[in-house]
Amino acid sequence: WLSSASSQDLPSQADVVIIGGGSIGTSTLYHLRKEGVNAVLLERHQLTAGTTWHSAGMLWRLRPTDADIELNAYSREMCKQLEQETDIASWTENGGLFVGTNAERLAEYKRFAETGKYFGIESHVLSPSEVKKVHPLLRVDDIYGGVYSPGDGTIDPTSICNAYAKAAKKYGGGVYENVAVSGIEVEDYKTLGGANSRRIQAVLTACGQRIQTPTVVNACGAWANEIARMVDVQIPLKAMKHAMVLTEPIEGMHSGLPNVRDHDLSVYLKTQGDSMAIGGYEQNPEFWPDVDPQFAFGLFELDYDTFGQNLAGHMQRCPVIEETGIKSTVCGPESFTPDHKPLMGPFPGLQGFFLACGFNSMGLMLGGGVGREMTKWILTGSPEVDLFSFDCARFHPTSVRDDAWVKDRTHESYAKTYAIVFPHDEALAGRGSRKSALYDELLSRGCVYQARHGFERPGWFETSLPGLQEPKSYDYYGAYEEGAWRLGQQDHPDVPKHPEHKYLDLVEGELTFDWPASHSTVAEECRAAREGVAFFDQSYFGKFFLRGEEADQAVQYLCGADMEGKQLGSVTYTPLCNSRGGVEADLTVTKLKDADGSNYYYFAAGGNTATKDLAWIRQVLEDNHFKAKIDDDSDSMTLMSVQGPYSRKLLQSLTDVDMDNEAFPFSSARWLNIAGCRLLSLRLTFVGELGFELHVPSDSAVSVYRAVREAGEMLSQTECVPVRDAGYRAIDSLSAEKNLRHWHADLSNRDTPLEAGIGFTVLSKLKRTGDDAPNFLGRQALEKQRAEGLQRKLVCLVLEAGNVPLHGAESVWRDGECVGYVRSTAFGHTIGSCIAYGYVDCPRSEAKITNKWLEAGEWHIGDKGEKHPAKLHLKAPFDPTNSRVKGSYDIPMPSLTFSQPVAQAQV
Repeated sequence: WLSSASSQDLPSQADVVIIGGGSIGTSTLYHLRKEGVNAVLLERHQLTAGTTWHSAGMLWRLRPTDADIELNAYSREMCKQLEQETDIASWTENGGLFVGTNAERLAEYKRFAETGKYFGIESHVLSPSEVKKVHPLLRVDDIYGGVYSPGDGTIDPTSICNAYAKAAKKYGGGVYENVAVSGIEVEDYKTLGGANSRRIQAVLTACGQRIQTPTVVNACGAWANEIARMVDVQIPLKAMKHAMVLTEPIEGMHSGLPNVRDHDLSVYLKTQGDSMAIGGYEQNPEFWPDVDPQFAFGLFELDYDTFGQNLAGHMQRCPVIEETGIKSTVCGPESFTPDHKPLMGPFPGLQGFFLACGFNSMGLMLGGGVGREMTKWILTGSPEVDLFSFDCARFHPTSVRDDAWVKDRTHESYAKTYAIVFPHDEALAGRGSRKSALYDELLSRGCVYQARHGFERPGWFETSLPGLQEPKSYDYYGAYEEGAWRLGQQDHPDVPKHPEHKYLDLVEGELTFDWPASHSTVAEECRAAREGVAFFDQSYFGKFFLRGEEADQAVQYLCGADMEGKQLGSVTYTPLCNSRGGVEADLTVTKLKDADGSNYYYFAAGGNTATKDLAWIRQVLEDNHFKAKIDDDSDSMTLMSVQGPYSRKLLQSLTDVDMDNEAFPFSSARWLNIAGCRLLSLRLTFVGELGFELHVPSDSAVSVYRAVREAGEMLSQTECVPVRDAGYRAIDSLSAEKNLRHWHADLSNRDTPLEAGIGFTVLSKLKRTGDDAPNFLGRQALEKQRAEGLQRKLVCLVLEAGNVPLHGAESVWRDGECVGYVRSTAFGHTIGSCIAYGYVDCPRSEAKITNKWLEAGEWHIGDKGEKHPAKLHLKAPFDPTNSRVKGSYDIPMPSLTFSQPVAQAQV
């Protein structure tokens, strides 16, 4: 079932050509062939020859994200299934054990275990003595406890790849070894809408055969950049040397003992018969800049100066290692990325070029799930799991093209592989690559920035530290104060650690599962939005313009909302759905008119997803042959949002345009002139107050901001109300109180508008039937779901106790049964308690989820083994009638207490 090929053996055509014969490539081949796709796999050497063959192969299902959990769990099941299909055994179920050496770490492990309850993953929180019983060789007098998952285990890398290949062959799959790819043909062309584009045409092999194909999957691991260069694209991936050591036999060691991770020591101990394979993640890894294409089944000489810090951790956790000999060392190449997540999916701007690489030493445990989801992606345009954190379009093109950004961020993510995943952590590497026109202005006012999509966006404001809180140049946390040659350049100067770093100090104050240091500051920013005026710089948003002969038809097909007959100046919040009805993007669309009288549309999309959203829209336009194109104007525009009860009064003082409700109603747009600048204002809010967005040409942004800010200071003095700058931490709180969605948090490609509680956006179209029914992407799936009823639904729960912090991934319980898990959460500073959003499943006793069933239940949120009573809200917890959004502040409202937690929560 394996073959070395000559040009006569290779096919001349295939639907999909997979390049790379590791765990990812073989799994993708298997799943494609199972769906009847004519897919072939080309491997330059032999299967597993790159990074797969030397993988440790440990599989852990208790992970920080639902995507990781689902993919890893599927990979485990595939090992068992493939053994039945092929008689090739690849799975050893010896269990997995996490060891925590401090309270915060144990809290993280308990959070993992809590999420696992929903996914049916057996786990046990252990005391130190219980850890000793599970693994007698471990030292436990310096630990707080652990979490044990007996169903985890180990995958044999060679066996699983051979099993995938053999099973794929049964479905007609061709696996061709010793076939190198020498080139990939790409065609440049114009779409019907006039946009420049490129597409895959064929794969050329070193043996002379040309394979015509529309789709290539780059599954080449550490060698993926070589394939990317063939199609003239850059990908954010770096090769590094990654090591483990196999010990001599150890008395008491046997194959039934679990694999162990001690994240605080940054080490793992893998069970290998009567020996241990030990490794980890050092702070000063060595990059491999000159990747050798002929490096098959190769290893590097182990650098003990680098590995030594791991070895010290191994001996601390398992003292017997200190007196045990080393049988062999394994230092091989591995691919790593700027956020320690894989690169998957279609590469923006090149039709038919898919990435399935950069797995950061996790390719084996993710491999089964990745192959399944890659198949869905290729066949339907979208995976079924929310894989935005894996999607190669999560990175902005500017960042990808910046080699220093990629290298620095990749180092940081590698060095922090085993760091606690705190909800408010921030990167130090790659800062300042993309900035708002207001960056310096806000920095001088104390802005503490967050990096999202390579962009510096406001997190919160420390007004006592104006200008001192800017991130400094990346110093690698002092890891290369000596030996900076490991960064991949022999003469690289050593990099001293900053003696002081105020931004790092601020970030470290946020690293807790308790209340962060900025908690009270964010509360005051929320108070300004609720009682006076708050200014938000949301410039990192994507800002796109759709034009063309068929712009009207295109926008009607793209959008779930009914765009037909919309008035000029209308602003519509809408989802963009996939063929399964899942939400690929949610954004606003404003209808405008060009000087020649033709309609065009302005899309404002969330900044973190802007590259993906743009790529999705372009793909839909091309696939459906619309004579329209969409252009990206994100960098030439600044987005300022002025929100709060006094926002209209403030802006009215700066413009002659009538701003009252009748002249400027909610969800409409008007052109204003402020500080001599013509700008587009949208009356919208993401915080639940009267508010206006100002979309300003970037070269005028500072003058407009200063004018608005000066008017705000005067307003504050005359009206005695709070007026201040605010950041995204405040937005998170305010929007949660208003039941507003965040894509990739509580809304994703796997969630439909009906399930997510935004069915109002699509109902107008769905209610139009017969000849009047407008076609739009996802309609068939949504019609079916609407007719059959919902089997899952997003709910809003508010904790009854105000002193319990939540951070996401907690379990959701109804009448004592686990029915879901939390997808997003924030502390509501106005209502004084944590708010959680999560999808719950329909029980077998019900035909569909109804509000009656939801309201009849008693609700709790499970966190770290405890259950906290919560109240269900079918409408927004704050201002459920939306009076404030409409500008109506003359009715009695709940008092705005901005409650602080009455006591610190215990971890």
